[in-house]
Amino acid sequence: MGCPKEFSIKGGMGAALLKQPEKIKTILTTLVSGLSVPVTCKIRILPTLEETLALVRLIEATGVAAIAVHGRTRSERPRHKNHNDVIKAITEAVNIPVIANGGSGDIHRFEDIENFRAETGASAVMVARAAQWNVSIFRKDGILPVLDVVKEFLKCVS
Repeated sequence: MGCPKEFSIKGGMGAALLKQPEKIKTILTTLVSGLSVPVTCKIRILPTLEETLALVRLIEATGVAAIAVHGRTRSERPRHKNHNDVIKAITEAVNIPVIANGGSGDIHRFEDIENFRAETGASAVMVARAAQWNVSIFRKDGILPVLDVVKEFLKCVS
């Protein structure tokens, strides 16, 4: 429920589901009861904190193992500031692990990942853009030049 792209919205998928809490409840409850593996989901925040908290409480009640939260609304994009305060409020409102997402614009080195996690109070962090630019963002010993990373990758696949 995190994808805000037009093709997903038109098809009633991704962030379009955020406007259909009963459908969310049915889908997640069906998955949780029908699968033998943990079920997680990802959402974007809603226009108000109250709506967002109501949604995550509904999601928690379905029995999911964790919830990933992208700290932007459906209409916001990476150029907009991530709402870390809303993710923090969510972590305080539910009893399941929360995975913080949307902070890649502020993640430039390994330590920034932990700073994002601490600021949001999340159990974990989901990193996308920063890792796409250079996967060595996960190195505790510091980021490597991207050309070095590419060379190492090519050694692994050849």
